[in-house]
Amino acid sequence: PLRRQRQMCIRDSIEAVLHDAGFRVERRDGLGSTVVLDGLSAGEIDVAVDYSGTLWAHHLGRTGTAPGDEVIREVCAWLADRDQVGCVGALGFENAYALAVRSGDARTRGWRTVADLAPDAPGLSIGADYEFFQRPEWAAVRASYGLAFAREATFDPSFLYEAVGTAEVDVVTAYTSDGRVAAFDLTILEDPRGALPPYDALLLIGADPPPGVAEALRPLLGAISVEAMREANRRVDVDHATPAASARWLRAAEVTRGGRR
Repeated sequence: PLRRQRQMCIRDSIEAVLHDAGFRVERRDGLGSTVVLDGLSAGEIDVAVDYSGTLWAHHLGRTGTAPGDEVIREVCAWLADRDQVGCVGALGFENAYALAVRSGDARTRGWRTVADLAPDAPGLSIGADYEFFQRPEWAAVRASYGLAFAREATFDPSFLYEAVGTAEVDVVTAYTSDGRVAAFDLTILEDPRGALPPYDALLLIGADPPPGVAEALRPLLGAISVEAMREANRRVDVDHATPAASARWLRAAEVTRGGRR
């Protein structure tokens, strides 16, 4: 799946940083968030990336939301207290859920926010990946805006953006750092009521990491902008570059920007 490829792009960047710092890195791909947290807590995994919103909603069981900094503080405190897992910090970009529509429809129908869309929802269809309609985020945004669509459809993530681009559905759940938003000429609708939680990418370290790992990773904190991440994702999703090649481009962009912002 394309979201997994994007995660691999970030992991390739982290692996390169650790290699440069003299560490030998062994990859474990395809693990779910719960398995990763268990591995970090048990000292079987030393470094991982997870998203603040996933931890907040799925692991802490929060159905509401809060500002990004507050979510990060609470998530990191929970990880340290429960699992002795450490937060090195945020990488700088957010990969949040959002609702997206065709830009032409947004212009002609005056959709700028989810609130603008809500009165028209009973005559529209919405598409999402296989898990979204069961997630707390969907319940939250639906309740906040009174959303009631005529049809809900699920898609493999690889075909989700194509579904809205070809008018198979009218609205999709998108990721804010996804390069296909521009490729399919979509508009991300604003969430003025803050129904959807922030999804900052967090660097996590295990309960017993090798000495110097956290210090080696600190130059990555705040160094990856959402614009750079969108371009890296576009190279994978649209140009069909490998995650490794996209990670090399991303790392060069980080160096060009001069590190943390």
